[in-house]
Amino acid sequence: MKYYITPFKKMLDFTGKSTNKEFWLFFLFHVIISGIIGFLRGLTGIEYLNEIYFICTLLPFIALGFRRLNDAGYNRWLFLIPILNIVLACLPKKES
Repeated sequence: MKYYITPFKKMLDFTGKSTNKEFWLFFLFHVIISGIIGFLRGLTGIEYLNEIYFICTLLPFIALGFRRLNDAGYNRWLFLIPILNIVLACLPKKES
């Protein structure tokens, strides 16, 4: 759970570094929680639950992605390109 909470604590830090494990565990928790919220939305009929959750997690996810690409040795702005961001986040840290 610490890997899910830490990006919220560091959501305004776009220059640090994040490990592969931190990035992918946050992503996994995000997908699981989105599924649970989608299920609850279907049961309760409350609209916009997924959208509210997405908006709340967007900034921490982007900041985490920027830190991940910094750690991997790539330009952090590449994280804003769809599909390429996930591919680059998969790559290991570049050796200097």
